[in-house]
Amino acid sequence: MLWSAYHRNFIFICACQCMATLGLMAMVPIMPLYLETIGQGYAPYWSSIALAAPAVTGIFFAKKMGAACDKYGYRLMVIITLSAFSLSMFLMALSDSMVGFLVGRLLLGAASLNLTLTAFAVAANLASQRGQSLGMLQSAAALGSLTGPALGGIMMDFWSLPLLLVVTALFAGVAAILSRWVLEEPNKNLQGVSALTAGQNFSAAGNSAEKTRNPALKYWAIAACLSQAAAFALVNVFVLFLDGREQGLPLATMAGVIHAGAWAATMLFSPWWGRANDRFSPRRNFFLAASGCAIATGLLPLVNDLWLIILLRFLQGACFSALAQTIFYALTQSKGNVLSGAGVGLAKQYLLAGQIVGPLLVAALITWVPVSDILYWISLLFLLSALVALRVNERHKQEIANAGEPALALQEKT
Repeated sequence: MLWSAYHRNFIFICACQCMATLGLMAMVPIMPLYLETIGQGYAPYWSSIALAAPAVTGIFFAKKMGAACDKYGYRLMVIITLSAFSLSMFLMALSDSMVGFLVGRLLLGAASLNLTLTAFAVAANLASQRGQSLGMLQSAAALGSLTGPALGGIMMDFWSLPLLLVVTALFAGVAAILSRWVLEEPNKNLQGVSALTAGQNFSAAGNSAEKTRNPALKYWAIAACLSQAAAFALVNVFVLFLDGREQGLPLATMAGVIHAGAWAATMLFSPWWGRANDRFSPRRNFFLAASGCAIATGLLPLVNDLWLIILLRFLQGACFSALAQTIFYALTQSKGNVLSGAGVGLAKQYLLAGQIVGPLLVAALITWVPVSDILYWISLLFLLSALVALRVNERHKQEIANAGEPALALQEKT
């Protein structure tokens, strides 16, 4: 029965992750093209704002939602965030103005669906299998990201993109209803310590004083922000980079198909990186993966053939599959398995900060710098994140665990 509940939980969570990511990523690669149909003004500028909007509310809610998972239960928060996600997708699909669309994007960030799904997956697994579980969840997200851009591009060119968003919203709404009976609440890993107290102790690691005393947290925070900034900047500018190159397909469809190829690599390599995190140093894995992203992105402006662009994006996607899951792994790794919600919320804050920085960097550069040259800036961000991760040396291995030490000490006394 225990194994049956585990598999039921994990399959359901992965299905939600896949479908939510599909709906979300359907419009991201073609955001400039889609916003031209509903908004006014300079499309690249508005696309940068729209791309960064979920991160604004996401940063504000990340810690709160993570602590709420630990305090009120992981299943309840999955139900709430699925419902909020469904409403946000309806708003984006039905809005015929930029204001309505941006409200939907802001609600999308506040929903924090990815955060609660990740917290549930971490809480429902053994600490020794955390990397493998995060890798499989990342693979499910990659499957959605693989099909989403391709479907989004095709729907944009030949049918109706809002229809795809409505279908995704309906799926999330039905999943929220089914969660009450399908999901089984994971067992709490800390006994004798209230979830609220443990969550507060771990979340305290995110304040500025703790970052100053804790080099490992500081370096992981910077690496997460830089790598996510690079990823979102690349997504924002890639369709513009393709414009004017080989046009064997309509622009939106071509951009969607290439993005799908990159995410296919992410889907294939995510479980491999997850197992690597269980076996080897997260610092080593992050450095190798971020460096690979830097090389692949930096080579893009130097090629014109479509097949070479596809190959480089595939290599970038294979390396990118390690980044976010390694951040989650490092910040939820602790002595005694600190509650997952607080750790995931902390990691999510750092990643969302990069989600704001990346598109805004593109918005600042797009009118002054050629699109091809912006790719060099993005490559530099990936490289900087790799170098920062190297600063997490062996001496700092246990420092993230020490952030949860007060709760663990109390546990030992009870």
